[in-house]
Amino acid sequence: MTAEFDPVTIPFIGASVETDIADADLVVFGAPHGTPYRDIDNEPFANAPDTLRRALEEDARWLDHWDFDLGGPLLGDGKFSVADAGNLRTSPLDGDGNRHLIRQATTQIINGGAFPLMIGGDDSTPIPFIEALEPHGPITIIQIDAHIDWRDERRGEPMGFSSTMRRASEMDHIENIIQVGIRGVGSARRAEVEFARHWGAKIV
Repeated sequence: MTAEFDPVTIPFIGASVETDIADADLVVFGAPHGTPYRDIDNEPFANAPDTLRRALEEDARWLDHWDFDLGGPLLGDGKFSVADAGNLRTSPLDGDGNRHLIRQATTQIINGGAFPLMIGGDDSTPIPFIEALEPHGPITIIQIDAHIDWRDERRGEPMGFSSTMRRASEMDHIENIIQVGIRGVGSARRAEVEFARHWGAKIV
C-alpha cells in the first residue's frame, strides 16, 4: 500500500509537481497534523505546509544564483531533481493514523531511492518521520526552536509536540541532538533539562 497525497498548486522552492516521485533525488511532502493533545485544537496547523510553499515561491527564480553557504547554486551544478508530492491526508484528531501516514510516506520515498523532506505541521510530526529515517542512521538532529521538547508525556500523551526530542533520543539511529535558539520560559522544567543534558544533548 502506498501513501496518498493531495496535490498542491504552488510547489516547494525548486520542486516540480510534474516529476514522478520515483524519479526524483529529493521528495518534499507536507504533513499538516501529528499527534494532538486532549483539549488543544490541532486544526490551525493544517495550512502550515502550503504557507511555507507560498512564502518561498518568489525565491524559486534565484535557484541558479550563487549560494555562499553551499559554494555554488542552491541545487548544485549537476542534475538534481526535486519533486513535491503534495500533502498527506492527515486529520487533526487522529494521532495514530497521522503517525502511520508519515512513516508510510517517508519509507516509501526512501525505498524509491530519494531523500525525504517533510514540512509540518505541529511539532509532533517529526517523531514518525525520524523513526522512518532509520536506514540513514546514525543521524545528528539539529533543532532550531524556542523549546527543547523533552517532556516524557503531557496530558497523558507521550507522542505530542512537547516530547519530540525525548522520543528521538530513544531511537537507536539517533547519535547526536543539537538544539539551537532555546529560550522559551515554558520550554522545560528542571527534570527535562537535566535528562536532556545527561543524554548528551547540546543546548544552545
